[in-house]
Amino acid sequence: MIPFRACRIVARPIALVAWASGVRRSITMRNLAIAFPEVSDVERRRIARRSFVNLVTVFLEMLVLRHMSTAAMARAITIDNLDLLRGIDSNGALLLSAHFGNWELLALAAGALSGVPFAIVVKEQRDHGQLNRMRTSHGNSVIPTSRAARETAALLRRGGLVAMLADQAAADDEPVVRLFGVPTHTFSAPARLALRFRPRIVTAFAARRENGTYHAVIRELPYDDLEDNPDGIRELAQRYVALLEAQTIAHPEQWAWQHRKWKSSPGVHY
Repeated sequence: MIPFRACRIVARPIALVAWASGVRRSITMRNLAIAFPEVSDVERRRIARRSFVNLVTVFLEMLVLRHMSTAAMARAITIDNLDLLRGIDSNGALLLSAHFGNWELLALAAGALSGVPFAIVVKEQRDHGQLNRMRTSHGNSVIPTSRAARETAALLRRGGLVAMLADQAAADDEPVVRLFGVPTHTFSAPARLALRFRPRIVTAFAARRENGTYHAVIRELPYDDLEDNPDGIRELAQRYVALLEAQTIAHPEQWAWQHRKWKSSPGVHY
């Protein structure tokens, strides 16, 4: 019942209550101190509070997305270079993004506005399928993480499109890259799949504008120079992380800082 652009207004008091109650506040502040050691504590607190508002806004917007028409989505988000999705060849494509801005709107609108639906790798939720009904309401499909390796490989072999978010904390047996100058374990699955099956890789991040709408640019991530070996996997993961870092520096309040991103990094304690 809430208009899409009103979600961020409703989100603000909820987010400030969550901040005041200490929900993941220490984790958020620790992450910001790691990423931006040169920034004052006052500024980091400002970014943290705004990141809570962003996260609650996204959660509220998710409730609206399932009921939005394609025309309404086109008003809510502008996506540049949609032709990159329409021009995918028989090798298929990996679509990489992150928990940045409104990642759910990005996936839903990219499939609907391009006319090229794709499969999204998702973590299973205890919500009786509500979130996945939203995700599939305009033609996209979902692949649970429990079946991701097999189904993603099969889809890429058929020239399909698969979307992934690869920015969450990874186990300590994953490759180490540098994020904000910090040695960071990162998920290698996208790089492994890409170097094995050679799909196109495209990236996009949906940044919220001052008026509450979003803007994303779809870009191809080149990797023709990389071989299918540990060095190639690490370098491709680093290229993705570099894009995420640049986007986060531009809009630090729009990344989800509320997770233990560096829990596997030496010397980092939460």
